[in-house]
Amino acid sequence: MNHHADSDSDWPPPEADEGTDSTLRAKYLDYCSARISEIFLALSDDRIYDIMEEAAHEAGLEPGKLGYRTQVRLVTEKLRESVPLPEMDEWIREYRQDPEKFEPYLLGLGQSPVERICGSEGPNDEAGGHGE
Repeated sequence: MNHHADSDSDWPPPEADEGTDSTLRAKYLDYCSARISEIFLALSDDRIYDIMEEAAHEAGLEPGKLGYRTQVRLVTEKLRESVPLPEMDEWIREYRQDPEKFEPYLLGLGQSPVERICGSEGPNDEAGGHGE
């Protein structure tokens, strides 16, 4: 897998069908976000702080004076640089061959926040654990 390039110059890939490119693009971005989130959440607090300090120094910022959002953004950007993610056209080809392989990594594209948290039936379904 290649590192993800933030360039849109190769979008849509030649094999993309009209009407599906925006959905596939959204799923690709969802997949990449999920991969970065998975790694972020697996890090210890100390490691996250070390990464934030390193990124802050590289950006010429003082870590002790940064707000929470800036700290999270710095860590996220640093992780994005180091996590191997496929190029969009490569991901789309693989997704079209086997979409089920990617479903566990998608954060819930097209679902409401309630569906993502409680399941497709909403807060009162058995899977959601909030039955009557």
